[in-house]
Amino acid sequence: MARKSRTAGVSKEKFPVNKGAYRTGIYARLSSEESGEDALENQIFLLKSYVEQQTDMRLVETYADFGFTGTNFKRPGFERLMEDAKTGKINCIVVKDLSRLGRNYIETGNLIENIFPFLQIRFISVTDGFDTIRGDGMENMVVSIKNLVKEVYSKDISRKIITAFRTKQRNGDFIGLVAPYGYLKSKENKNKFVVDEVAAPVVQRIYKLYADGEGIDRIARALDREGVPCPRKYRYQIGVTKSDRYKDSRWERSAVKTILTNRAYIGDMVQGKVKQEFCNNLPMRHVEKADWIVAEDTHEPIIDRELFFQVQELLKKRQKELEECIARSKAKDHKEENCLKGYIQCGCCGKSFNLSQTMRNEKMIRVYYCRGYQAFRSDICTNTWRPDKAETEKVVLEEVKACLRKMLQSGLPKQEKMDADGQTEKKEIARIDRELKSIAGKLADLYQDTAEGILNDADYLLMRNEFSARKSKLEAERESLVHIVSEKKRKPKDTAVQSTLKKYLSAKKLDRTMVECFVEKVIVHEKDGI
Repeated sequence: MARKSRTAGVSKEKFPVNKGAYRTGIYARLSSEESGEDALENQIFLLKSYVEQQTDMRLVETYADFGFTGTNFKRPGFERLMEDAKTGKINCIVVKDLSRLGRNYIETGNLIENIFPFLQIRFISVTDGFDTIRGDGMENMVVSIKNLVKEVYSKDISRKIITAFRTKQRNGDFIGLVAPYGYLKSKENKNKFVVDEVAAPVVQRIYKLYADGEGIDRIARALDREGVPCPRKYRYQIGVTKSDRYKDSRWERSAVKTILTNRAYIGDMVQGKVKQEFCNNLPMRHVEKADWIVAEDTHEPIIDRELFFQVQELLKKRQKELEECIARSKAKDHKEENCLKGYIQCGCCGKSFNLSQTMRNEKMIRVYYCRGYQAFRSDICTNTWRPDKAETEKVVLEEVKACLRKMLQSGLPKQEKMDADGQTEKKEIARIDRELKSIAGKLADLYQDTAEGILNDADYLLMRNEFSARKSKLEAERESLVHIVSEKKRKPKDTAVQSTLKKYLSAKKLDRTMVECFVEKVIVHEKDGI
């Protein structure tokens, strides 16, 4: 029985063809093992040329991912592409070939046959000669088979690449994208480090300051105050990274801590801290320290070994002292929920206000503090006020109650039954999630059976179509239920009855549910208060 394509029903009336009708986004991808004709610049040039030759397309945006495998769809450029497709910024996507979109058969097929048609997105694969506006059942079947072949090929390539990369790592060859701060990739051999004469003295200074007793936060603030570019900003300035989001980066404790714990500075190459093996269906995961791949004396050191290990012992000592202090204070046993987390921010610098909960003289002290002032002091913020948690929550609670009184006075319609938290919908969402997980497993089994010759292509496509139809229906139901739950949280007045509002009015203490329902933002000013 012939399979009816989901995209075959997309009519030309759905996509007008007058000049510039399609708001087009081009997408290019290059993984770390690819080069040559698939270079990003070549892909983008080809795609731009293609769009320029079309009478019904207008280039709106260019999306690209470098160093990301096609088997993983969590890529920044691809995620931005999908977000713009969902919001309607673009309604046409053009790629060089299907493997640029992805090398996972099930996910890529689902995008082309289900998601793009649902979003009314025209999809074009230039070298494959594939265009959803002209698609028919046979063409889609060919696309599916090509994707299947590419996934099998991708797994085979993954095994070979993993073996090659592990060999390089054991030989002390660097296979990452960016060298540690203080080093640059050698122009003669990109797998080796050379000392960066500009950044290396900063690394040496950080080690000396810490060994002399300076704290990590004080070191970060000193470097920031002197205008020394932090690693992210420095790489942006010298052109190693291109993203504008790094151009205003500042020194923070995490950057200093990373430098103080990196063995690269004593000439050792440490790799294999995370692993991802597509061929064995293993997701990205952290590796135990004992299993890291270490090659000693692979490049010129910046820090001598004695100083490095002295700093490591000092870091361990200070961490142990901190943990013992916390244990003695028993502060963990008396911590309260931070119900304003994510909602409270500084009126001076705009940074978030964090909650400090410490035990002093057997008394629990809970205060909020500005993260901007804590990290950078007066360089960016002068808000030194540390409001008490209980007092802050009391002020917010009174404001919420004032809002509730106005809502009651507006004459809200009564309802016989209410589910303000959306528990009914949440239970149904959980049931759908279980069924979707089951379907995902069945789809994976179908692929395995086809790869092993248990199922022929026709049976595979027929059964996959049935599972996909059920999956699409469940996903639509889930999206609708999630929207209902979100609306109930965001706009409780749409479904709330007076009795429920009165219950909140009688509340003695602020809780997270009230914050999520009624609070948009809490701003703390140094002089004017909350």
